[in-house]
Amino acid sequence: MTCPADSSLRERLDSLASFLPAFEAPDFKFAHWAEPEEAEPGVVALPESVLSMAAMEFIDAAYAMDWVLRNFDWSEWMQTPEAIALRDDPGALKRATPDQLAKLLTVLIRQDRFVEGALAGAYDSGLVTAILRRAASLRDEIAKGDKA
Repeated sequence: MTCPADSSLRERLDSLASFLPAFEAPDFKFAHWAEPEEAEPGVVALPESVLSMAAMEFIDAAYAMDWVLRNFDWSEWMQTPEAIALRDDPGALKRATPDQLAKLLTVLIRQDRFVEGALAGAYDSGLVTAILRRAASLRDEIAKGDKA
């Protein structure tokens, strides 16, 4: 999937920010752990992270609006001081650029394919919601500039 050619940065940021009300709702569940049904005696089956419909729509929107980068070595970048600061320092995330948000989202979404529940853990830690807040802030800054 690729971002529609006529999508502006403001529209791309809005696509992320649009999930903020749902993700901030007090009763919202991003995912839950499902115990597997018993298979065969002696076979160990691990629980599975099952994403909510809104979480799956968020991932789809991230791909559709090019927030998940292609041809980007996310596994290497996630170990850099920049990535660690964005992940661990709320102040750094509050100053993140759209490119940094895309890199961070790429890490979180791609990592979830290899580490069961990684994206749900990022949501539970507040990181996903903080990324959406930063997207909303950047969108609002652009909107103010458009009115000036």
